[in-house]
Amino acid sequence: MDPITLEFDNRLSDQLEADRLDYRTTAFWKIDKVVALILLGTGVYTVAGAGVHWWTLIWFPAAVVEWFNLISLRPLQVRWLFKRNPRFRETYRLAFTEEGIHFQTASIDSRIAWTHYTRVIEGREVILLVYGTRMYTVIPTRAFADAAQKAAFLELARRKARKA
Repeated sequence: MDPITLEFDNRLSDQLEADRLDYRTTAFWKIDKVVALILLGTGVYTVAGAGVHWWTLIWFPAAVVEWFNLISLRPLQVRWLFKRNPRFRETYRLAFTEEGIHFQTASIDSRIAWTHYTRVIEGREVILLVYGTRMYTVIPTRAFADAAQKAAFLELARRKARKA
């Protein structure tokens, strides 16, 4: 089998999307939804019990903010790290084979075994090769030449990544 080769420059939008995709696969995403529903219920309870006051209505916008995770500092952290990490300014060249991954940039030339990765998460804009909690390699879908190359990559990655 010929290697599946990709070359791409990193974008902040890819890193932000990767962080959102990873977050949606965690238990925290579900916990945040439950907390939002509790806030909504608290709002209904306080309005029913005490009437309409600013302190009874505050629960409703708090529920919306929690539901959509709008007060998280994580996007700011991703932006800060992206701008300060020189590896994100390098062009990535990746070659995927049955044996592993050849990862190459101007400053890195490395071979990574498939056993390093525990799972694959596919999103619309990025694919994550996960190797730990909040640790993953980001593959932007724009890096694939066509749908056939993307499908071949996903088949290989899902078959080779170790199950956690």
